[in-house]
Amino acid sequence: MNTIHYEGDWWPTWQQKLLLQAALLQGNKAIDAWHEWKSSVDIDRLDKGSLRLLPLLYHNLRIHRVENPLMNRFKRAHRTTWYENQMLFHNMAILLRSFHNAGIQTMILKGAALTLLYYRDYGLRPMTDFDVLVPTEQAQDATQLLTDLGWTPQVILIDRFTKSFILPIHSCGFSNVDGQSLDLHKYVFPDCCYANIDADLWDASVSATVHDTPTSALNPTDQLLHVCAHGAVWYSMPQIRWAADAMIIIKTSQSKIDCNRLMTQAQKRRLILPLKDTLNYLRDVLDANVPIGILQSLQDMPVSRIERIQYTARTTHPAKLLRPFRALRLHYIHYSQHMSSACLLHRLIGFPKVLQQIWGLDHLWQVPFCATFKGIRMILNMKVN
Repeated sequence: MNTIHYEGDWWPTWQQKLLLQAALLQGNKAIDAWHEWKSSVDIDRLDKGSLRLLPLLYHNLRIHRVENPLMNRFKRAHRTTWYENQMLFHNMAILLRSFHNAGIQTMILKGAALTLLYYRDYGLRPMTDFDVLVPTEQAQDATQLLTDLGWTPQVILIDRFTKSFILPIHSCGFSNVDGQSLDLHKYVFPDCCYANIDADLWDASVSATVHDTPTSALNPTDQLLHVCAHGAVWYSMPQIRWAADAMIIIKTSQSKIDCNRLMTQAQKRRLILPLKDTLNYLRDVLDANVPIGILQSLQDMPVSRIERIQYTARTTHPAKLLRPFRALRLHYIHYSQHMSSACLLHRLIGFPKVLQQIWGLDHLWQVPFCATFKGIRMILNMKVN
C-alpha cells in the first residue's frame, strides 16, 4: 500500500532519520541508530534541526545507560533548554494572566502545549518563542492589550491582522524590548481562516495551567493533526522535530486519540495528504503504533486537485518551482476559496487588491511593477544557481 519515498525536499535526511531513531526508539534499534549516527556526522557542524533534538537524544541514551564523552555535551543541551524554557514559561504565565484578567480566552499552541502536556520536562524541547491562540473576535482586543504592554508587531501591520481583509492572516509575530517573542494566532491552521472554522477545536480543547494561570490546549487528536500538518512543510531550517513531537503525543496519549475525529478533521481542513504521509513515516521509520486501518482509510479518501497543488507547493524545495509564480497561484487558490460565491470575473478583478495587501503596497498601481520585479529577480536567481 505504501509507495512513499522518504527522501528529498521536506523529509528528514538519512542522518536526521538516524538521530530521530536514536532519540525515540527503544532497545537495540535505538543503540544501533546511535552508533551509526555518531559515526556519520560531525558533531560540531550539525544542522539547527538536529541540534534541537540533542536534549531528547540525551534523555533516551541515558535511559539506555549509554556511556560516551558526547553525553556531557548532550547533558548541557538538556540543562540549557530546561533553564531557557523555565524563563519562557514564567514570562508566558504573566502574559496569559493579563489576557485572563482582560476577559480574553487563550489557548497555548505548539511547543508550549507539547512541553507542558506531553514531554512534561522543560529540558526536552527547545523553544524560541511561544504561541497563543485567541478567539477570532477577540484578536483586536488581544493586539491592543499587547501593544499596551509594550509589545510590537514584527512583520505585518496590526490592522492587517485584526481587520477583515480579503485574505485573512492566521497569526502575527510580536516582540518586546527584552527580546521575547510571541506568535499571536486567531486561527489554528494557516490555510483554514474562515468564520467559525475553529469552533469545534475550542469546544473539544482540554484545560491547561501555566504557573497557576488557567488556559487551554488542543486535545490529543487535534494536537496530533496540528503537529503533522505543521511538519509537512519545506523550510530552510529542517523541521524534523515534528516527528519527535508526534511520537511523544502517540506514546503518551495513544488511548485518547480519536481516529474517526482525526480523519474527519483532516478532511474538513484539506489536510489528508500531510496526515497520510506523516503517519506513514512515523509507522515505517519510528515504529509508531498507527493502526493500518487509519492509513488505508486516508489512502482511500478523495483528495481535490486544489489540495494536491497546495500540498506540493508547501513541501517542495523552492528551487524546483518557479517560486513567485507558485506563490501567485497559491494566493489565488486561497483567495478563490474565500470568494467562492463570486463569479470568475469578479474574482479576477479583485485579485490585484489581494496582492496589494499581501505585498504591503500603498497603491494598487504598484502591483504589476512589484510582480515584474519579483519575476526578474527569480529569473536572475535561477541563472546564478
